[in-house]
Amino acid sequence: MEEHTQRGSVDRFPNGDTKEQSLLDLSASNSTAEIVAPSVGPQETKQKIYSIQHLRWFAATLVVLRHALGHFPDELTSRNPLTRSGEFGVDIFFVISGFILWYISAQSRPRPVPFLLNRITRVYPPYWFFTLVMVATAIVLPKAFRFAYVKPLFVVKSLLLFPAWHPVLHAINPVLPIGWTLQYEVFFYLLFALMLLLPPSRRLLGNLAALVLLVALGRLIHFSSPPLHVYTDLPLLEFGAGMVIGALYEKRRLVPPVLGIVMAMAALVWMYPMTAFVASDCRALAWGPPAALLVYGILSAEHGTRAAWNLRLLELLGDASYSLYLCHLFALGILRMAWKPFPQFGTTACVLYVLAATLLATAMGLLTHVYLEKPTVKAMRRVVKHLLREKKSTKVFSVAIRS
Repeated sequence: MEEHTQRGSVDRFPNGDTKEQSLLDLSASNSTAEIVAPSVGPQETKQKIYSIQHLRWFAATLVVLRHALGHFPDELTSRNPLTRSGEFGVDIFFVISGFILWYISAQSRPRPVPFLLNRITRVYPPYWFFTLVMVATAIVLPKAFRFAYVKPLFVVKSLLLFPAWHPVLHAINPVLPIGWTLQYEVFFYLLFALMLLLPPSRRLLGNLAALVLLVALGRLIHFSSPPLHVYTDLPLLEFGAGMVIGALYEKRRLVPPVLGIVMAMAALVWMYPMTAFVASDCRALAWGPPAALLVYGILSAEHGTRAAWNLRLLELLGDASYSLYLCHLFALGILRMAWKPFPQFGTTACVLYVLAATLLATAMGLLTHVYLEKPTVKAMRRVVKHLLREKKSTKVFSVAIRS
């Protein structure tokens, strides 16, 4: 959003803010297609950060592969670390989230309430849709999802992304199981919004200190309460790693492109043996560093070879990564039912199944992004902008009456 330079052409409120500034946060999207690199000189134009888009699609696809492999008989997958390595996509997502929030906040200087409203309108509408679809399906077709649990209070907690114990899965999960990651995301948003009250020069240190203290508290006490467990869990440190990378990128403290590519490849190799720790409490310590190294390496590689990263298809797939993440369980469920008449899984059947699962989930994710995610997010942001304008207008009117 452009900043007006003529004071007389801008409507200002009593606190000195402009209408544009009051709504600035709502123009920022979690879609990194809208993240641009700041100008480092008066003649340099802002450019998109394409590599983060590509990584978002890569991370979502890893999760799809993980759940597709989960449909195979145990003897085919139980001894193969690749089965669990797809979960690495979640750790990449967490690092990317920290990077995005830090980088956007450094460019737009958001305030806590508009920032939270932006996050709510971005995350909740598509998630609500698929949660309610799962609830409705579980009620109408109880055998459709063997893990379904739709007691009213639990559904309400799930819709709010408030951590609760899932009695069927025996874990802290919402009705839509993959929503567990969003519980961490939402808490990080709340903490980040609180830290926006600090001076800009102290926000990074404040966020990192808060995250480290919360995780240290969780390691000392080992909370059994689902909310306290999530809000003090090790994966929170991955958001902090993303913020550090955002600060480094903002100041252009990057490595040469070739070294960045080497670092990214090393991160993927490093990730593989760390799969042994995925089921332990040390998961974030095992996969967090390679996830951070991957993100930093890819960003460095793009910065030095920017033209090669402008790939429209991957940008679109990155835009659709959130929808892909939310809808892929439904796509896999449809494929699983369609596959039943065929012979048992063999090597060839496994390969075909994974390819079909990836293509079907990707297609469904793209359609969901275009026809559900984008319209609902846009509609909610219009509502929020309208409410903020009304609030500001009422405030201006009351001040004028008093004066």
